[in-house]
Amino acid sequence: MEIKLRLTQALSIAGASLILTTGAFANQLINGGFELSPPASGFGNHIGHPITPWVLGSGNSSNVIRTNQGINSTGDGPRSDASGTASGTIRHYLDITNGSNDFYQTFTSSCTGEATFGGYFSTRGDSGGNATVTLRNGTGFTGSIVGQSNPVALSGGNSHTDPWTLVSYTGQVQAGNTYSLVIAMDNSMNFDEAFVNIKGCADDGDGGTGPGPIIFDEATNLGDLVPIDFDDVVINIPADNCCPPINEEAIIRQLTPVFQPGGGSNAKYRLNFSATSQFNNQMQSYLNYVHSMKPPINALISKWTIYDKGPGALGSPVPTSPGWGTSIDAFYTNFHITNPINHGNTSSSYDMKPNNWYRVQVGTYFNGGNKFFPQTCESADYWVNWQVGGNKSSGSNGSAGSFVISDGKKEIARVKVESKAQPKSMSMKKSATLKRF
Repeated sequence: MEIKLRLTQALSIAGASLILTTGAFANQLINGGFELSPPASGFGNHIGHPITPWVLGSGNSSNVIRTNQGINSTGDGPRSDASGTASGTIRHYLDITNGSNDFYQTFTSSCTGEATFGGYFSTRGDSGGNATVTLRNGTGFTGSIVGQSNPVALSGGNSHTDPWTLVSYTGQVQAGNTYSLVIAMDNSMNFDEAFVNIKGCADDGDGGTGPGPIIFDEATNLGDLVPIDFDDVVINIPADNCCPPINEEAIIRQLTPVFQPGGGSNAKYRLNFSATSQFNNQMQSYLNYVHSMKPPINALISKWTIYDKGPGALGSPVPTSPGWGTSIDAFYTNFHITNPINHGNTSSSYDMKPNNWYRVQVGTYFNGGNKFFPQTCESADYWVNWQVGGNKSSGSNGSAGSFVISDGKKEIARVKVESKAQPKSMSMKKSATLKRF
């Protein structure tokens, strides 16, 4: 069963249309589009600019190409990257300087299933080029190949304007194993928008829909929870008057529940923030577009706050008490036109307790009090509750409870949490179906 949750947010601004899309599960890769800590100025070549966490081989240097999507010259390569974002948006892609090289990025598979991996290629100097895309076991260039090495050959043409070519391949991966996506390309090729997406991460085999799986250590020592995925759900959010691409689904995808080690089935927890590449790319693209329409706007700031909304034992309804509740944690995310992305994080303290409702609220605004989107776009939130009890009895394995997500009015998803000591299929049954946010 293919994970299909897609969030599409269409923005109509002065007659133009900007489409923002985010996946149900995060790309396994970071900086697949070479948009993290990019060059700050100048269009075209930036030889030797770092592409962390990608690792270069012993060949020629990296060359990060800075574009504004079709306006300024970028040297021998395309004048736009592979993202398809609007003209005037600052974007980037990768070239290898005056030669060839291999480069890779390592990831640990979040589940067992079929991985779809690849990216986009284009040519340079109107010449044909060659590359290979390979998924390997372990870290680096020499691990055994998953599936096969996949050659890519592009014919010469008009490198400035020819469309980027998508390549996509598949291979089987195992949860918890380490893999490397390895790209090799010659002097006449560019690369952009790399991805590794894994089919079946949230498939419990019963054809149901909803969140899952949640995987953690032995019931007596709950470890880190992995991000919650939603399978077979398509959420289409209509054009909503220029709102930034941050809403309930986007918020959920950036926060991972992490349980206090040694806390047992009543462990306290915290929500760890880790921005996906999709979130960073979309927020940055949105800011770049708004800046092109209103130049004084050069920063997009969001304040993330967690509020205590009171007790909520297993089976209790979502509280309806007015007000935000008591703030227990807060941090900021920052996007800027020229400065690198700068994000904070939640406290490292495990301050969130079981059988209690919490509200995660995100307020978004521009620098200097500048306004662009309507006031209704300024805030988004969702509620969480780690409800323990379930069917677990002392000395036995079984359900430790449920992790519950609410829209603040009703429960929209419930994940039944099982002990890892159960059969190691890592496939958790769901007790609720996610309809939409």
